[in-house]
Amino acid sequence: MIGERVSRVESLFDFKRLVAVAIVLGAAVAHAAPPTMTPSVITCLSKDGNTLVSLSLKPEIGWSSVRVYFRKTGSPDFYYLELRSDGMGNYWGTLPRPDAGTRSADIQFAVKDGEGVETQSPLQTVSVTSTCTTSLSPEQERFAHNLVIGETVISQAGAMLAGWQCNGVVSRINVNGQLRPDATCRAVLIAAAAGATERILLPAALLGGAVLGGIIIHNNENPECSACRVTRP
Repeated sequence: MIGERVSRVESLFDFKRLVAVAIVLGAAVAHAAPPTMTPSVITCLSKDGNTLVSLSLKPEIGWSSVRVYFRKTGSPDFYYLELRSDGMGNYWGTLPRPDAGTRSADIQFAVKDGEGVETQSPLQTVSVTSTCTTSLSPEQERFAHNLVIGETVISQAGAMLAGWQCNGVVSRINVNGQLRPDATCRAVLIAAAAGATERILLPAALLGGAVLGGIIIHNNENPECSACRVTRP
């Protein structure tokens, strides 16, 4: 009888140990599996506004970064934005406005897990059109007016955005991950505001303000300041 009880206890212990091992192995396999990425279908980019991009991601948590990479088609280097989460595995951001010379753009989403392993979505090439419109919520408008642009190569530091307008751009992240104000775009936007014939909305971060969403800069008394015109890259 005692021998049978001991045998049963040992069998139960072995069973529990096998279950524990199976759970650990299952978790490891699930962790190793690539994420399920469902990017938004982007049919066009707005010529005169910020375009909303979004990504649905499974699993919903456990990611060290969720980004959208973008560049003017034909440009060798990407920029990126860190996307914002609205919960339930949904992430979004607003691209900067294309400049007059950008006819199309390349867009790609990328996510990294806690160990730094990156998974990328297929590359999309999207046309810029004057008829393309996008509707932004108040929160998305605030995001568009306070853009933090990530750089992917050293040569992008201190240079104008290649293929994109400065409107709404307040900061840059260099290739070493350091955040800094975008002095180049700041100079361009303040100069444009000084010579504008209409009111221009500048991000509050550019002017040292604390209110998100920007403030209004009024007409300048001297509208003929040719040196104040925006110079595109």
